[in-house]
Amino acid sequence: MKAVKRTLTVLAVLAVVLLAIFLGGRYGWKLGGFRACHGAGITSVEVSADSVHIKGFYPGSFPEGFCGYYSEEWDGKLYVGFRFSAVFGFFETGDFDIEIPTKGEVSEVILKTNMVETTIWNRSIGSINQSEQYGVYVKLERNDADAVSMSYDGFSGGVSCADYTVMDSGEYFFMDNDIMMVSKDREASVPFTITVKNADGNTVASDNFSFDASMERMYLTVTAGGEIIEGK
Repeated sequence: MKAVKRTLTVLAVLAVVLLAIFLGGRYGWKLGGFRACHGAGITSVEVSADSVHIKGFYPGSFPEGFCGYYSEEWDGKLYVGFRFSAVFGFFETGDFDIEIPTKGEVSEVILKTNMVETTIWNRSIGSINQSEQYGVYVKLERNDADAVSMSYDGFSGGVSCADYTVMDSGEYFFMDNDIMMVSKDREASVPFTITVKNADGNTVASDNFSFDASMERMYLTVTAGGEIIEGK
């Protein structure tokens, strides 16, 4: 009988500990305020007299579950940050659809993290799309590029279009890789190399860079002269 009681006691304590860990991961992060917040892909923002309705998703390549949001309202501006967790990614998606109560008239909605503030809605132009994924983007100004590759620590991947639709668009295109997650896991910057080749396989541009998760997105331009410069 004592053994049964002891077993039940251990199971009860274990259940309490697991519940505490779950609640801490789910809600405890809010104690850190915006310092604990992540950026997010925003698909729509609607502002009414007493609330702000936001839809979005986790923009990383590795699935992380949505934990919640943190917001503050100052001088007609609503600041909001979001939190995602790989633990909750096993049984929840990173998609979210939330309604934030407001106290007064809102003229601007700002996505805020520890490092970055980005306007996602203002009264004059409405919603501002922030649906890009985290990672590295490249734009080509050269007209002889046939392939763009990115490599770091054993990984190599890139873009090569037979019809050149993406590469000739004049727009930034996403380098499909997991460098954001690698940086987060290491808690450090990740050095990488961008290489551009022509149809003959010759390298026409190449340079080294470093990506840190706090940047969220990096934009690179391959100039007509063969330089690769950072900045949008």
